[in-house]
Amino acid sequence: MYRVIEFIVRFKEYVSLSAVVVICFSLMTFGNVAQLGGFRAVVVGGIGWLQSAFSWIPNPVALKSENSALRELNLQLTDERAKIRQALIENDKLRKMLEFKKQTSFPIVTADIVGKTTTEVRNFATLNKGELDGIKEGMTVMTDAGIVGLIIASSKNYSLVRLLINRDSRVAAKVQRSRIDGILVWEGDQTLLMKNIPKSYDVKIGDDVITSEYSNRFPTNIPIGNVVEVRDEANSLFRKILVQPSVNFTSLEQVFVVIMLPNPERVALEKEIEERWKSRNIQHR
Repeated sequence: MYRVIEFIVRFKEYVSLSAVVVICFSLMTFGNVAQLGGFRAVVVGGIGWLQSAFSWIPNPVALKSENSALRELNLQLTDERAKIRQALIENDKLRKMLEFKKQTSFPIVTADIVGKTTTEVRNFATLNKGELDGIKEGMTVMTDAGIVGLIIASSKNYSLVRLLINRDSRVAAKVQRSRIDGILVWEGDQTLLMKNIPKSYDVKIGDDVITSEYSNRFPTNIPIGNVVEVRDEANSLFRKILVQPSVNFTSLEQVFVVIMLPNPERVALEKEIEERWKSRNIQHR
């Protein structure tokens, strides 16, 4: 019964036409034109009433086609919305980078990150600019938010950055408010550890941390992050100070390379002293 009803609903125009044809042929047998005219009016009115009565019943074929078209339209609108949102985000980033490039006093080159590598909790990034763009080993990498890392190798068209979140990274830093100096290192967490800060020194949560003038690798007064935790360690003269980096390394895409190298004489002297200490420690062992 359900299939019969579905068939009638789906092909109701053809069913109605067939019924009219059958009725017409039946009436033609009467031969009485007056009776045929009156009956014709009744039939036409009845057919109109039937069509009006069944007009509320949806056509399954048309409904399915309409739903499919609406789904396609919804998918297109969703895709367009995602593209517009991504374009707004990229536009905002590029605007900030352009403003920073105008304001900074450093000679800088803009580069895109084309690869990220993690080796034994040591994080690196590959840039699409190299020696042909003036980039050399030892140069600082940063964004408008702050320090990103240091160039440790370069080729003609690419360069490798040792990120701040790398166990081998060491940054001479200071608390901007109280001018207290320390060394920032990364120990594998979401934050940086500021070392060599005695308990009596004035450091508070929320303090901004910047690069120190004692640093030979990075320019002075570049933002690094802000203090998120200050804790007194038991059986220690120093505080444990955690710093949240200003740069979001997860979403990092574009950077600036500062086209400046550290003082070579100072670098050579510090490297010589470091090697002396290493050899002395090995001998004592």
